[in-house]
Amino acid sequence: MQGARREGGPALSPSRARFLHPTFVAVWITAALVFALDRWTKAWAVAELATVHTKPWLDDWVRLTYVRNTGVAFGLGAGQGLPFAAITFFALVLVVVLALQERNRTWTRSLALGLVIGGAAGNLLDRVRWGSVVDFIDFGYRRNMFPVFNAADSAITVGVILFALTLVFGRDHTSEVHDELEPPAPGDRGGAGTAA
Repeated sequence: MQGARREGGPALSPSRARFLHPTFVAVWITAALVFALDRWTKAWAVAELATVHTKPWLDDWVRLTYVRNTGVAFGLGAGQGLPFAAITFFALVLVVVLALQERNRTWTRSLALGLVIGGAAGNLLDRVRWGSVVDFIDFGYRRNMFPVFNAADSAITVGVILFALTLVFGRDHTSEVHDELEPPAPGDRGGAGTAA
């Protein structure tokens, strides 16, 4: 397979052309933005909520509550002593492998995988540094409370749901991405026409 050709430059190798494809780059831009948002919001929570523990935000529906979560997302498995840092790391590696696969080079899947990678990386850093994850988003009404979570948990949840929806309802765009990476064949009439 020949590589795609840069404007006025030499042909790119097939592997390099794939890594420079916009849908592939979008994965890492999304992941970086989610990771930065997660770090910023957690730093804010530690600075502003650690001493007061909780404060209202939107009446009785949403509060900001400082929690150290030793479990996985939404407090599941807390206090069980499982190696969640290792589990998170292997899950992160699996998602990165999915991002490297050409069949996942669609805009929707790139966004979904970027959300999961950025969120998982943010929570993994917490586990490595402190052995727990900073959670602070707390919503519900009276005794009907949802488990406290953070921005990373939200990104992971949205990303997983979005990726699952592409598997169920989305059509495969891999051939379109492949066509973009492939230069036209020498005998292809695409582009300039020939006289009849």
